[in-house]
Amino acid sequence: MRTLLSVLLAISGPLFAAADAEGLVGTWKLVSWQVIVENEPPQNVFGSHPKGFLVLTREGRSIVVTTAENRRAGMGDAERAALHKSMLAYSGRYRIEGNDFITVVDVSWNEEWNGTEQRRHFRIEGDKLFIESAPGPSIISPGKTDFRRIVWQRDKQTTLR
Repeated sequence: MRTLLSVLLAISGPLFAAADAEGLVGTWKLVSWQVIVENEPPQNVFGSHPKGFLVLTREGRSIVVTTAENRRAGMGDAERAALHKSMLAYSGRYRIEGNDFITVVDVSWNEEWNGTEQRRHFRIEGDKLFIESAPGPSIISPGKTDFRRIVWQRDKQTTLR
């Protein structure tokens, strides 16, 4: 009996990971993008209604583009710098380890991310995907620690034709 239980436990781990990975596959529309600095209230750094999509393929490719609300077009240096600061975009191969979603970045809006692993914790509740980064040096409050909380809604309008 113990042997059977051990075998069942050993094979169930990969099955749960595969089920989680399968649940992630698809197109997700951005709902909110918050930064939480230490014990402060969440900040909507891209506004209350940011825009963006996360695409996760069955083959293990992640593509994400997020932008702030109310961006203004422009071709001058100052306008282009503001556009760069109000977006995030990267792509790479992803894998699942437990409740972590890890992307090995191969192309990014920020050259510092290329070649890095971006590890995020995730959970799926119904048609929503909640992703949080691990705490790290704050991106908005130097000298403090923060983490990002990003909420996505499964995009049901994306279909193959």
